[in-house]
Amino acid sequence: MTNSIRLALLLGLQLAAGAAFTGCGSDSDPEMDAPANPGGGGAKDPAGQAGTLQILNAPLYSAFVEGHEATLPVTVKGVKGAKFSSSDTSVAIVTDTADGATITIKKDGSTTITAKTDDDSGSAKLTVTKFTEAQWTLGEARYSKAELAIVPAPGEAVSLLALANPAAKRDAAGACNTCHTAQAKTLKIENTPTQIAGYSDQDLITIFTKGMKPPAAEMKSRIPPIAWGMFHAWEVTEEEKAGLIAYLRTQPPKANPAMIDYGVTLCPGAPPPMLGDTMIMLCDNNGKPVSIPGLPGAGGGTPSTGGADAGSGTSTSTADAGAPAADGG
Repeated sequence: MTNSIRLALLLGLQLAAGAAFTGCGSDSDPEMDAPANPGGGGAKDPAGQAGTLQILNAPLYSAFVEGHEATLPVTVKGVKGAKFSSSDTSVAIVTDTADGATITIKKDGSTTITAKTDDDSGSAKLTVTKFTEAQWTLGEARYSKAELAIVPAPGEAVSLLALANPAAKRDAAGACNTCHTAQAKTLKIENTPTQIAGYSDQDLITIFTKGMKPPAAEMKSRIPPIAWGMFHAWEVTEEEKAGLIAYLRTQPPKANPAMIDYGVTLCPGAPPPMLGDTMIMLCDNNGKPVSIPGLPGAGGGTPSTGGADAGSGTSTSTADAGAPAADGG
């Protein structure tokens, strides 16, 4: 991994701490789990939205794979108690819940999901793509590979901070679940239909091969997009691209945890983080100051002495531009 990527990650960690080290995907608010989508809008939206009630993530996307049920939570922004329906129940049926509704996919195609209250309504187009069992199996294998995407330095735990260590390695063909799912080695960010409903299939491919989200999509991570994009570009074959979409869209919907564990936090008693010449004081989950060898001024320091550069060292310059290891197949 290049020093420029590590520096970007450190900047991201600084900014993340400044915004409170508490979120990468969501909090307990279900609306925070919803990706902002440039297609979602109001009555004049051309992508299937009508009425004044705003169905989150509109337009919606899902998958149909024989033998793998796909369900999708759907909610209306700021409204509970709306009644939902599907214009084509051969494609999808809808069951109302306390917070919104659950869409159950029946086959590929498109349908309009409508939400109604006593005095208002809103609708959104749902597009369902068909995939094969073979594609699903290939996607599961790519997502759950034995090789970690982040290989920490010897003796280090797997964490986002480990990426910034020059002794760490990044396997661009490593497992997606290194960071994703509740059982992940680090971060534990969910990528189920709850989080990806508003992204088209091509959006998802761009996200996991190029580290880029659609222009209007909100970055739930407090890591700046430039830093996030530097390490979120993964090697994926053409066949695996479709497989990952099939696999992700047919997983049981799950909310993201209220707090994402980066493997690092502000040291107890540390002053508020600052940008500029003063580095923040970072500690591991046990309260022990951490440092990044090879990068000047990056370290935990100790709150008692106020030192903010305990982990400083001699930087090794590189001539590369910090390009991702791969931009996908």
